[in-house]
Amino acid sequence: MLFQYLRDRRILLFLLLLLFGIFTVVFLLFRLPPVPVLYAAALFCTVAIPLAVGDFQRYRRRHRRLCQLCSSSTVLPEALPEARTLEEQDFHALLLRLCRDRETLREEQMQSQQDAENFYTLWLHQIKTPIAAMSLLLQQNTDPAVAQLRQELFKIEQYAGLTLEYLRIGSIATDLRAQPCSLSHVVRQAVKKYAPVFIYKKLGVATEELDRTVISDEKWLVFIVEQLLSNALKYTAAGEIRIWSEYTDAAGTVLCIRDTGIGIRSEDLPRVFERGFTGGNGRIDKKATGLGLYLCDTVCKKLCHRLSVDSQPGKGTCVRIHFGRQNVQAE
Repeated sequence: MLFQYLRDRRILLFLLLLLFGIFTVVFLLFRLPPVPVLYAAALFCTVAIPLAVGDFQRYRRRHRRLCQLCSSSTVLPEALPEARTLEEQDFHALLLRLCRDRETLREEQMQSQQDAENFYTLWLHQIKTPIAAMSLLLQQNTDPAVAQLRQELFKIEQYAGLTLEYLRIGSIATDLRAQPCSLSHVVRQAVKKYAPVFIYKKLGVATEELDRTVISDEKWLVFIVEQLLSNALKYTAAGEIRIWSEYTDAAGTVLCIRDTGIGIRSEDLPRVFERGFTGGNGRIDKKATGLGLYLCDTVCKKLCHRLSVDSQPGKGTCVRIHFGRQNVQAE
């Protein structure tokens, strides 16, 4: 700190040394007696040293104040130390200008995001009408080939809903409502929604030990389980999907969803929660978006939950939702 202070005041120190040198040369040339010289030097030091110490204290306090502002989460221009020089006033004016520009840009981005969300929300609500009409028409047709068309229509409906959730993910904090949730009720809703897919693909579903209650947001927890089921169904051609919960004193409550699908390569596992990452399976399924697990992980973090994935190629995948230790009695 002291070294930096001397560096910042180097011009003033240079001038003082230059003045001291000039006075020394003049005194020597005129052969003045040393007593007046020493007396003048003592008077100078008596005044200069307290001023220098006070200036250093102000310099240190100012530095600490700025460091505190840098470490704080939000910085307002009004919180900056008062400008004492013309240069500092210019810097303050520049910072105010940057803050105003940043606020304007942020408002424009928020407005643009809101406009996009409003447009897609309107589009999604309107697209539901032809989807529902097509679903009714297909249900009236008993041709076996129509079953595949119903599955594709179901996928369209799910992708449309996923688009809306992706747009809302930025403002999810305002929509959260933590309350006790029954895992059996949550899983039942998700399985019921995907029942036509289970039937069409002739896959079994086994649920065990789901009589537990956790603190979460039921709406978003159902969304997470639905996305995990969607992924499991997408990459499972035969076998079954098993859903169960477990509890340990160390980890708390964990909801597990295991499939017998194609699995995930070990080098892809660390990146499965990245936005847009599809990995090796994405090269098999060209329509993969890489958004499902990203959205699940993002929502879990907002809910203070955690996702983990264990998988081996050809042996299936197990995704776990870790709720942690919660003071909730089991139902």
